[in-house]
Amino acid sequence: MLHEILLSLSGHPSALFDTRHSTSHVTSALLSPSEAELLSSLAHLSHLHRRTRDHVVHVAASHPSTICRAVATAIASHHLDKFQQKVLDVESRVLKKDASTVGAYGIVPLAGLVSEFSEWTKLMEWLWYISDFMMTSDVSKNTNREEQADHNVAAGAELIDKLRVEAQTGYPDIEAASVYLGRVAETSWLRQLSTWLLYGRLPSFGASDFFIRTEEEDGESSFVLDHKILPKFVTRQTASSMLFIGKSLNQVRSLGSSKALKVPISGASGLELLPVHVGHLSEVTAPISSAKLSGAVANIRLSLSRNLLQHLLPREKIVEILGVLHQFFLLGRGEFPVALIAEADEKIQSRHRSPAHVQKTQGFQGILLKEAEINNALSRSWSVLSSLTGEEDRTDDALDLAIDILHLTLQTPSSQRPGTPGRARESTTALPVLSNVAFNDLLLSAPISLTMDIRSPLDLFLTKSDLEAYSVINSYLLAIRRAHLHLAQLWRHSSIRREHPPPPNYQFSNSKEGRAILDRRRQRNNSRSREMRKVWATCAAAIFFLSESEAYFQGEVVQESYKHFLHWFIDPTSPQSTTGIFQDDSNLSSSDVPGSFRKSSSYRERHHDPETLASAHRQFLGSLSFSLLLTDVTFTRIIRDFFTHVDELVAFITRLHSVRQNLDLEEDDGVEDFLKNYKQEEKDVGIELDRSRRRLDGDMKSLISRLRDIDAERLGSTPNLGSLGSREEGGYEPLRLGGVDRLLMKLDWGITEDEEKSND
Repeated sequence: MLHEILLSLSGHPSALFDTRHSTSHVTSALLSPSEAELLSSLAHLSHLHRRTRDHVVHVAASHPSTICRAVATAIASHHLDKFQQKVLDVESRVLKKDASTVGAYGIVPLAGLVSEFSEWTKLMEWLWYISDFMMTSDVSKNTNREEQADHNVAAGAELIDKLRVEAQTGYPDIEAASVYLGRVAETSWLRQLSTWLLYGRLPSFGASDFFIRTEEEDGESSFVLDHKILPKFVTRQTASSMLFIGKSLNQVRSLGSSKALKVPISGASGLELLPVHVGHLSEVTAPISSAKLSGAVANIRLSLSRNLLQHLLPREKIVEILGVLHQFFLLGRGEFPVALIAEADEKIQSRHRSPAHVQKTQGFQGILLKEAEINNALSRSWSVLSSLTGEEDRTDDALDLAIDILHLTLQTPSSQRPGTPGRARESTTALPVLSNVAFNDLLLSAPISLTMDIRSPLDLFLTKSDLEAYSVINSYLLAIRRAHLHLAQLWRHSSIRREHPPPPNYQFSNSKEGRAILDRRRQRNNSRSREMRKVWATCAAAIFFLSESEAYFQGEVVQESYKHFLHWFIDPTSPQSTTGIFQDDSNLSSSDVPGSFRKSSSYRERHHDPETLASAHRQFLGSLSFSLLLTDVTFTRIIRDFFTHVDELVAFITRLHSVRQNLDLEEDDGVEDFLKNYKQEEKDVGIELDRSRRRLDGDMKSLISRLRDIDAERLGSTPNLGSLGSREEGGYEPLRLGGVDRLLMKLDWGITEDEEKSND
C-alpha cells in the first residue's frame, strides 16, 4: 500500500485513491475507515498533482500568450519537479529505513507520511488555481487557437498583474512561488518588449498578446496602443514613449538612406546606438520596477531623438506644420475662411439655380455635392488667396504647403458622426472628450471636414486623433464666421433695408395722381419698415453676439494660446507665458518663424524630444478645446441650433424681399404672374419670419444663460488633460485664459431684456 501511495503522489492513476470509476468497494476493502480518513489529504494532493500537470502541459502547448506558456512551463519544470523530488526523497528514506520516516520493526506510520506532504497541499491548490486562471479547465484540448479567443483565456498582462497581487499574502511558500512565477512572466514580457524597443518590430510569436499592434485603416497600416493588455506597473506616459520609440525605429528602417535626410540614418548609425539601448534596457530586471522601466525607456527615447530623429524630423519642419495648422485649421489667416465661405455659398447657389441636369428619379440626392465639387471649391479658395499675394511680396511657403497637403473630405453616411478625440483609439491622448454635436454640415449642406495628409515622419508628431480634433475646431470656428458673414451681408443690400429704387422725380409730385402714387408707396414702405424693425433688431443683436464671441474665441483663446505654445517650443525654460519674440507679432506665419527660431540660442543649445513635443501639443490642443467650450455638450447643442436659425432667418428675409419686389411690379408696373399669389405668400413668409426671429432671440438668451452657468461651473477648474500633463522643470503648461466672464461682460443684456419685456 505504501508503494501505491507514493506512485499515486507521483502522478500515476491508482485504484487506491481513484473514486471516479466506481471503485469504492475496492477502496473500502483496501483501507479501513480511519486509514481512508487519514489518507484523504494525500488523495486530494494526488488528484491536484495530476490535474495541474496535465493542464499546464496543455497550456504550454496551446496558449496564444508566450508569457502564459512560460509560466506554465515554469510550473511544470520547477514546482512540480520539486514535488516529484519530494516523493523520491521520501521513498529513498523509506528504502534506507531512515529513522526520521521508518519506525520500529520497519513500520512506516501513515500519520508521518501524511505530515511529510502536508505543506504541499495549499501550494498545489494555488498552482492549480493559477493554471486554471491562465486557461480555464473547461476549454477542450481539441479546441484550436482561433476558437480559444472565444473562451476564458487570460492575457499575459493579466497574469503578471495577478501574480503581483498573489505575492501579497501571509503564506511564505505561496509568496515565494508568486515571486518566482512573476519573475518568469515579467522576463518573458521584457523579451517581447526588447524586440519592439531595440528594432521597432512586433514580436514574431505571440504578437496578439503584445500591447502594441497594427491596424489597417483606409488602406494604411498604423500602430495602436491597447491598454487592456498592458501590465499595471507601466504608466500611460511610459507606454506612449514605448509606442513612439518603436514607431520611430520602424520609420527609420523603412526610410533607410533617404536623400531627403541631411544625414544617412540607417546602417552604422542604428548599429552604433543598439549597444547603448541594450545597456539601458539591461538595467531593468524582474521583478520590474516601474521607476526603472520608465527611466530606461526615457533614456532610449532621448538617445534616439538626439542621434536619429533630429535628422528625421527637424524642428523647423514642426514649426512649419504648426503654422499651417494655425493659419488654416484655427483660421489664423482671416482671408481663408472668407474665401472658403464665399466659394461654398456660390457653389450651393449655383446648384439650386440650375437643377436642370438633375434627373427626377435622383430626387434630393442629385442636389448633394460630390467630393470633386467640394475640393473644387477649396481650389478656387486657394486661387483667391494666391491672388492676394503680390509679385513683389515674398513667397508664401505656408500657402504652398497648405495647397499640397490640405483637402476637404466628404464623410460617408456611416461616419457622419464627427471623430472626436474622446472616441479615439489612442487613449494616451491628453484631449478631453469633445461634444458629439456636428458643425461640419453647415458649410456645404453636407458632412465635410478639412483634413491634412500626415506624411511620414510627421506621424511621429501628429496623430489621427489630433487631426480629428483640429477638424472639429475648424468646423466650429467656420460656423461662427459663416453665420456672422451671412447676417452682415444683409446690410449690404440697400433694397432690403430701405426704399429702393428711390421715389420718382419731381414730375410725380407736381400732379395729383403722382402725389397719390408717392403717398401710397410711402405708406407701404413705412408699414414694411415697422414690420421689419424687430427683425433688424434681432439681426443686430445676433451680429453683436457673433462678433464678440468671435473676437473672444479667435483673438483671446486661439491666438494667445498658439503664441504661448510656440514661445514655449522655442524657449521652454522661459518663465514668461505670452511675452517674447512673438509678443508684437499679431500675424504669425511659418515663413517668419524658422528664421527667428534658428537665431535663438535655445534652438542651438536646447534639444526637444519629438515625443515630448507631441505630448505638449496634445495638451495645447486639449486646453484649446476646453477654452472654446467644445467640451460642453449643452452649449454646443444650443449654438448649433443658433446657427441653423440664423440660416433660416437669412433665407426668410431674402425670400420676403423677392416676394415684395414681385408685388411692387404688380402694383406699380402691372407686371403680373398669374401662377403666383404673392400677397398670400407675403403673409406666409412674414409669419415664418417672425417665428424664426423669436427662435433666434430664444437661442441667444439660452446661450447667455449657459455662458453664465459655465462661468460658475468652471470657477477655479482646469481641463482634465490626463496623465500626460507633466509638470517637470521646463515642461509645458497650457496658458491659463480664465473663464468666460470677459465675454459675458460684453454680452450682458439683462437691462435691455427687461426694457423689451416692459415695452411688450
